Amino acid sequence: MKITRSKDLPFAPSIDRGKFQSRRKGLSPDGAKIACGMWELPPGKRSFPLHKHYVAEEALYVLSGTAKVRTPEGETPIGPGDWVTFPAGGPAHQLVNDGKETLVYLGLSHHPVAADIVEYPDSGKVASSHGVGADRKRHVFLDKDQVDYFEGEE
Repeated sequence: MKITRSKDLPFAPSIDRGKFQSRRKGLSPDGAKIACGMWELPPGKRSFPLHKHYVAEEALYVLSGTAKVRTPEGETPIGPGDWVTFPAGGPAHQLVNDGKETLVYLGLSHHPVAADIVEYPDSGKVASSHGVGADRKRHVFLDKDQVDYFEGEE
């Protein structure tokens, strides 16, 4: 058993680029199959680019503030006490804080294996990753740049 006291951990910058910004407290050890972090999403910012996981499953629980979950079907408001799940292979999703206060939420993800495929519909990218922690490798490319399976083979 391991107890992590979130009050003893500082928030650390996670993303800060254009319309994307967040801070995070990592609550679970690197490499855990169920990862959890406490996240802050400031007003006017987005969590991550719209994305869809094919292997990892994600969920969030809103502690305070309000935001919208953006999917290809539209935007759905969320607030304190809401539990939202994003199954592997489910619709692409993104958090948009269009409110006046910081959204604070617990973000959880389940990685049954140390690999994932992620699709980014807005930008036409695909990413693959494998490994955990410092050994994790990520490959990001434009979907339109795919080559034939036998490209470069004799």
